[in-house]
Amino acid sequence: MISIIGKTHVGRRALNEDRFVADAGWGIALVSDGMGGPAAGEVAADIVVTHMVDYLDQALPIAEAVRQTNDAVKQAAEHGQGKPGMGATLVAARFDGHDYELTWIGDSRAYLWHGELRRISRDHSRVEAQLEQGEIDLAEARASGERNIITRAMGLDESAAGPVPVVRSTLCQGQQLLLCSDGITDVLSGADLAAHFAAGHAPPAFLDAIIQAALDGGGSDNITAVLVTADDDAPAPDSAPLPPAAAITVPGAQSVYYPPDPENH
Repeated sequence: MISIIGKTHVGRRALNEDRFVADAGWGIALVSDGMGGPAAGEVAADIVVTHMVDYLDQALPIAEAVRQTNDAVKQAAEHGQGKPGMGATLVAARFDGHDYELTWIGDSRAYLWHGELRRISRDHSRVEAQLEQGEIDLAEARASGERNIITRAMGLDESAAGPVPVVRSTLCQGQQLLLCSDGITDVLSGADLAAHFAAGHAPPAFLDAIIQAALDGGGSDNITAVLVTADDDAPAPDSAPLPPAAAITVPGAQSVYYPPDPENH
């Protein structure tokens, strides 16, 4: 089957507003990064986690689970739970055996490791839009002062009510799926993550290593990661197509960004 483990660290913040689910029995891997400050961000992330798990357990399509969870965050704020304007990111995968469907809202990310690093998710952010338009390159994106300005989040206005991205694929032998908050990706580049994967650490040691690297790199945000690993009974690596890539990093090289196909975006 698969293994799913997760870990979070408060970073240099006073409060951890990140939440995660790592449950191989449910077949759910999820990260949510709350926004809105004390008594708000953590509330939004808690609602995202609770409702997504409930809806996925009810076998709702993953996109519909996102829509209903978005509504739940908005309604909670309207009824005095948390604060107005609170929100949260989401990246989540639901597994059926080794087959999975993946979705995201905001800038928490999903990566696939299969000997090279493939970023599956595309940030809902101002910088990602600039990348897609060819206005900046990856190096400029990493240095941009606008890289944390997101354009969609769970619970904020109608920002999650538009098309919900869904990717379907299969986790094959030798492959791992990483879901993480921007506490990781604000500090570690694709090349950094690829190097950690290539080191071949066991999953718990891998999570320890990337979280410590984010801390050592000066990261001040909450840091959260969930890792899904295929077992030896998984399908052969060439038996299923890889999911579309937003960027690909070969160990020892820089990432290459792949703008979306306008017909399929």
